[in-house]
Amino acid sequence: MVVDGTYAKMWISRGILYFVYKEIYEINRSMAQQIVSQRLQLQNENSYPIFCDLRAVTIAQKQARDYLAIEGAYMTTALALLVEDEHAMAIAQMYIKTNNPAYPTRVFTDKEKALAFLQDYKKYPLIK
Repeated sequence: MVVDGTYAKMWISRGILYFVYKEIYEINRSMAQQIVSQRLQLQNENSYPIFCDLRAVTIAQKQARDYLAIEGAYMTTALALLVEDEHAMAIAQMYIKTNNPAYPTRVFTDKEKALAFLQDYKKYPLIK
């Protein structure tokens, strides 16, 4: 099942939840709440490692970042963030260091490396 929401497209495939943001200049708290709500409905009370493609997002307000770091962490076993370039990577790494997520989190500029990182956190690791 694919959820094609206002701000992101998400689906579950081979034990990983794929989350691809649509082109957004700025994410606010209200948007973050809607995004998390849609993700949790898709997950149906099952935890997943999440591949999150942030390349289409320019900025997120502090309240949105805080919401995503706390409430957005529910039912997440690991998180791989895909960003456009080294500058975006530095910003994302600072966010991770500041928020200290309770689950393994890494930032990548390469999609295949991001997906490889998530393999160990799948509920059923043998699913390829």
